[in-house]
Amino acid sequence: MVLYDNRKRTAVWFDKKGRPETFPKPDPHAKVMLSVWWCSNGVVHYNFIKPDESTTADAYCRELETAFKKLAEMWPSLANRKGPLLLQDNARPHTSLKTRQKLNELGVEVLLHPAYSSDLSPTGYHVFRAVDAFLHHKVYTENRDLENDIAQFFESRTQEFYRIGINSLSERWRRCALSNGEYFIE
Repeated sequence: MVLYDNRKRTAVWFDKKGRPETFPKPDPHAKVMLSVWWCSNGVVHYNFIKPDESTTADAYCRELETAFKKLAEMWPSLANRKGPLLLQDNARPHTSLKTRQKLNELGVEVLLHPAYSSDLSPTGYHVFRAVDAFLHHKVYTENRDLENDIAQFFESRTQEFYRIGINSLSERWRRCALSNGEYFIE
């Protein structure tokens, strides 16, 4: 999820008798959902999901189809290898019968992902953390401005950026197992 208002709030010390400065809260409805498909070579596909759309199994299957067509065009060796790997969480649209059939049709091997394990999502801990830093202090009033900045972000990342994100997964998986599934602080 990407917010239109990315200003960061900070803690401030003030005198007991003083009054804290007030800051407007960002509009929680001024946001857009961003779906990103990527591999160690870079971004394969991304899509902005409209606020009035929900991610259903049908919508997710369309995203899968689009992402894997683009993967085959961009990096055929990855798409044509024996069973491309996909790490996805266990949200209902991702685990539906229709989605499992689509993944089987595409010849995709799905890595098991423990429930509620955001520490194991490279998109969350690597890509979106960098997107958040890139958008730091920016405020948007127009969708296209936000979309242009997101496109600029993806264009500005090197292949090494994506490799680091994928390659860190095994270490994060190990740390998660050692902590018995507890979240860990970075």
